[in-house]
Amino acid sequence: MKSVVSCASGLDDAIRPAIKIVFWDLYANTEDVSNWSGISAMTIQGLRGAGAEVSSAGYVLPLVRKLTSSAFWHYYAKYRQLHYIPDRHMFLAKVFSWYGNYKVKTQLKKADAVVTTSTSATAFLATEKPIFVIHDATWAQVLELYPYFAVSKQVPRVVSDGFEMEKRTFTRSNVTLILASAWAAERAILDYHLDRERVHVLPLGANFEEDPPRHEVERAIQDRKGDHCNLLFVGREFDRKGGHIAVDAAAALRDLGIPTTLHVVGCSPVGLPAFVSIHGLLRKDRKAEVKQLTNLYSRCDFFILPTQAEAQGIVFNEAAAYGLPVAATNVGGVSSVVKNGDWGLLLPSDAPGQHYASWIAELFRDRVRYLSTALSAREDYEARLSRSVHSGRLLAIIDQVVKGSGHGSKTVTALSK
Repeated sequence: MKSVVSCASGLDDAIRPAIKIVFWDLYANTEDVSNWSGISAMTIQGLRGAGAEVSSAGYVLPLVRKLTSSAFWHYYAKYRQLHYIPDRHMFLAKVFSWYGNYKVKTQLKKADAVVTTSTSATAFLATEKPIFVIHDATWAQVLELYPYFAVSKQVPRVVSDGFEMEKRTFTRSNVTLILASAWAAERAILDYHLDRERVHVLPLGANFEEDPPRHEVERAIQDRKGDHCNLLFVGREFDRKGGHIAVDAAAALRDLGIPTTLHVVGCSPVGLPAFVSIHGLLRKDRKAEVKQLTNLYSRCDFFILPTQAEAQGIVFNEAAAYGLPVAATNVGGVSSVVKNGDWGLLLPSDAPGQHYASWIAELFRDRVRYLSTALSAREDYEARLSRSVHSGRLLAIIDQVVKGSGHGSKTVTALSK
């Protein structure tokens, strides 16, 4: 099998044997679309589509792991009132890595590189092959940003194990980091004193089996007539994603004289006003529900997600794919995806719904500017945020390192522009 690979260093395309990649994760089936919002599965699919030979490895003893993790989880929940995060438990990481290394030994011998989305699964991986770690936040950022992961709610030993395993992974000489935002990359460099040449910023690509066709998106944009404002909110955690702020924004738009409906997908909050339409969880492995979600993306006018904690948010990529201007918060790595002042608005996390409404109302009433902004979102999707773009750039970085060209770009922001 041959592949055509364009290197990030600007080398001419060349016909080369396909790079052989092992996609590694001790804790999950990497080709399961329910794992980490489908990011691992879609990354594998994208790399294969870009010409790489990819095999999955590492998901060892799933029943034993499930039973062990469940026992620890129930113990800490019942007797200590603490959350237990199994993939940050060093003892279990060592045990499963020992068996995983044995199982993957033959695969690694034939591979050119390893790709993973798990730092803890990589800490004890026995290989000198180049390893590429894809992630959206450091462990410190997760603890600081997400309420569920707050240090005060977790097992202290597991928290410290998480830092130790991340340090072991990030500082390995054969590891290259592929982080979803400059926010995450700069923190990793600062906390672990990393060489910038070993860190790349590459926003995660959208999780579509196929991109929505450009001509259909353009037609959908034109069909938004400006007589009723439909806002789309997609998130499983209504409160963390800023759902009540979105409701306030919709109410403020109605007060401004703009007929408005807020469509909520991913969760089913109760007690909301009549102008909020609840669609619940729409699964991407069910055709009827995919069709419903596609219809919402197509006919809504804006995407709104005033999230209070977000490392990136694949939903922003999806909104851009359908030409939806985005109103969101400037938290975590969101700014590496949503272009503030271009096709998006980014506000502080404490901004009230009225501030979102003011921007939306102004753009909604100016149809010429609205159409231009919507098309700009789609164009940026095609240039930066699609799965095919992510896969091509990821494979170019892998190719550089594997072929001995070093760790690639000397600036962590090179691939985020």
